[in-house]
Amino acid sequence: MNLIQSVYELAESFMKKATEVKVDYDGIYQLSQAMLKDGPTTFPAPSSQDQFKDVLLELVASSVNYCYWYGRHDIRPNHASSSFLYECLANSFFDYEGKNHDKFNECLTRLTGLLIINRFPLIEERMYHLNQLRLVGEYFADKTMQFSTAPDLNPALLEMIELFPGFGSDLFLKRAFLFFMQMNRRFGWFKRALKTMPVAADYQVPKVLEHLFCIKYSDNLKEKIQNNVLIPKGSKEECEIRSATIISCRELCKATGWNIAQVDGYLWLRRKQVSSAFHLTITTDY
Repeated sequence: MNLIQSVYELAESFMKKATEVKVDYDGIYQLSQAMLKDGPTTFPAPSSQDQFKDVLLELVASSVNYCYWYGRHDIRPNHASSSFLYECLANSFFDYEGKNHDKFNECLTRLTGLLIINRFPLIEERMYHLNQLRLVGEYFADKTMQFSTAPDLNPALLEMIELFPGFGSDLFLKRAFLFFMQMNRRFGWFKRALKTMPVAADYQVPKVLEHLFCIKYSDNLKEKIQNNVLIPKGSKEECEIRSATIISCRELCKATGWNIAQVDGYLWLRRKQVSSAFHLTITTDY
């Protein structure tokens, strides 16, 4: 199975009869021109001291990088965020050196403890996803380095979701795509593959796309989002939001010639410039 093609086909299927979210191609063109004028935004990434360890830590981070809010879009218990997750990750793996299976598991246990103590939402789900890495996490980090120059991402994606079902449970594969975008940002890997890879469809990117007139919500859906009404996982509304995000970002890639990591970075790094709420879906997908 071609996983990238399957995600695009899924998104297109939802958009054919979409009633809650529309893609605005005029808005996409206008944004693409602004993007070309601005140029790609540099995504902050630390320099690599130990490439294998950095790949492994990005794999761990991607496995639990989801759902930091609770009840409202602007409430984050104990300041939970992706930045705080990475801080906990660094503190948990401070003494990991080289490939060491026992030490890797010790560090995962430390990370689990920190996430529990700091009251991250969906903690049982996070523990489940971290535990999936224990047996072959190091193996896949090593395989990622071997895959790094491959023009086709599909073999790496297939192996990833077979080894770690948590990554594959999302039919839009957000966290899986996020991992490979991070590999490109950190090391410049998968350049050709990221020209056609779908965006990691989450909460923040559609919020920015809607603000920049690339996607449009129905009045009913917009009111729900503004009033922090939960949008159920797998509902028509949620699937249309994520599908429109994927289609819009594909069109932005085509119009700019950028890869998906550059398009995602341009949008995601502008999330704090948009004060409106994002849609609330309780999920481990994003």
